[in-house]
Amino acid sequence: MKYDKVAVFLPPRKPEAPVEEKPTSLLGAKGIKPSVVQPTSTSSLSTSRPGVDDGDDIYKKNPTFAAIIEPIANKFMPLKELIEKLRLLGLNVFPEPDSDSYVSVINKNHKLEWWVYNQMAVTSSCTAFSYSHWNAFVNDEMKIVIGCKEQLVDQSTRDDDPRCIIFTSELVGFTDICESSQEFVEASTFTDYHAELFHLVREKFSSEAFARIMDASPLFIETVNQLLLSIKPLTYA
Repeated sequence: MKYDKVAVFLPPRKPEAPVEEKPTSLLGAKGIKPSVVQPTSTSSLSTSRPGVDDGDDIYKKNPTFAAIIEPIANKFMPLKELIEKLRLLGLNVFPEPDSDSYVSVINKNHKLEWWVYNQMAVTSSCTAFSYSHWNAFVNDEMKIVIGCKEQLVDQSTRDDDPRCIIFTSELVGFTDICESSQEFVEASTFTDYHAELFHLVREKFSSEAFARIMDASPLFIETVNQLLLSIKPLTYA
């Protein structure tokens, strides 16, 4: 199996349920007005459960994006080729090296940011990362805050509220806050910190999660690292 290729995932479209034509009522044909019967339960009228993302949701919520990305979706290719195709489609999320000089961003140490991308890549096989608004509160170029949680299945994390971790030039550790917390408080004890995210995950996550990290191909890790360096999400977080 090759791990040096990437793809944009898009769930398959679900076939639309056929519409059944109701037979003409004999009462209606005879000119007799039928009585209106109200259903006592709506369970038979709906095939989807409330609050469940049905996989076809992106086609309903963002049909324009789905239509643009569909021609190349789920097709694995080298990272450079994917970047070129996305740019040709008008989805240029890959900033130039000096792009941060032309927009207002929270300054971050470039060496620290590079190191964080590396740590994220190493643990990406079992970890979900998310943006944190606490970076603006901390406003320290030698500290980077992101959301982090164990994730072993492919599913959206948009409604989750993961704990935040903080990276410094020397340490990484869980904080005592989530994205929805009212105030920012760093970890209360030094035992919550480690020299690398690898060791933090080893202590805090499940044995199955750590096994995934140990089984990850170096080529896979490097490809994820290069993807993060291409998008530079932390620069604009």
